[in-house]
Amino acid sequence: TEFASILLIAQGILGAIFHPISGSLADKAFREKGTKFPVIISGAAFAAIIFLSVSVALNTDPGSGLKWVLPILVTLWLAAMATFHSPAISLVESFTPVHKFPQVAAILTMVFGVIYTIEPFLIFILNQIGLTATFMLGGALVLLTAYSIRNISMTPPTEEDKKILEKVVVEGSEKRDLFLTGFFVGLFKTLLLFAIPAVWVHHQFFGNTYKQFFTDPDYLQSGMLLFSAIIALPVSKLVEKWGPSKSIINGCIAAFVIALPCLLVRNQIFSFMMIVVMGAVYSLLAIASLPYVLNRAKAGKAGLSIGLYYGGVSASTAVVLLMLYWMNVS
Repeated sequence: TEFASILLIAQGILGAIFHPISGSLADKAFREKGTKFPVIISGAAFAAIIFLSVSVALNTDPGSGLKWVLPILVTLWLAAMATFHSPAISLVESFTPVHKFPQVAAILTMVFGVIYTIEPFLIFILNQIGLTATFMLGGALVLLTAYSIRNISMTPPTEEDKKILEKVVVEGSEKRDLFLTGFFVGLFKTLLLFAIPAVWVHHQFFGNTYKQFFTDPDYLQSGMLLFSAIIALPVSKLVEKWGPSKSIINGCIAAFVIALPCLLVRNQIFSFMMIVVMGAVYSLLAIASLPYVLNRAKAGKAGLSIGLYYGGVSASTAVVLLMLYWMNVS
């Protein structure tokens, strides 16, 4: 806990830096070698090494001289995860037609929602098998996941395509817009997913009646994400109708409008209703983001565009979490 604020700041800075860099490197690898896999597997391998290093460090006495190593390893792990995340997500462009982007984003939102819904139960299981085994398992899964997308990461461009792609330039204003979009979308998503549930639990909005179920924000987050996953496909149809830009604007406005009453009104029924509303708004923002970025991405620059977007998301997420930490609401 004594390193928590430093790690939260590092998370934002490293995400803002490494997402765009790795995305750009993936685009370059695609132009030169016809695949983004080298960047993806490099980041995954580095992350796996960090996982294994943490596993070894945890076998030592936490109070020993190795204690200072753990924050450094976690910082390196954050950098490694950011390295392969954007290139991997940018592969969507290679095998999905433009009009299918909202549906793909809906599927990703469903998977994300289901995984995080069962997170509290996964944590219980991982606690049972122990920290060392958990980090060893994490390293193996990261490598296997990266390797499993090897085939879909190979869609080599023709020589004519390479010449065209080399001339494509992303203007500074476009980079700024993508980063700021990620920042504000990330800000509102983090507000819905982390800040409001944390405040509810901290101030015991649910009273003693439901206290045993809501002593941890994770359960509220799980409920919200489960609903966002359930309605993902219908929401993707809405995104297709409105368009990604309008959907993001409407989602941000909705998040802003519901945030204040959610934080101030201490009513159990109202709070339960808001979990559903927040899940719907979260789903809208999550699904609209990927089509927006990919539609804005220039030919051969999907990795950079997604990297800039997720760089903004990382920065805003770290800002909100750091504020919650300083306010002792987490």
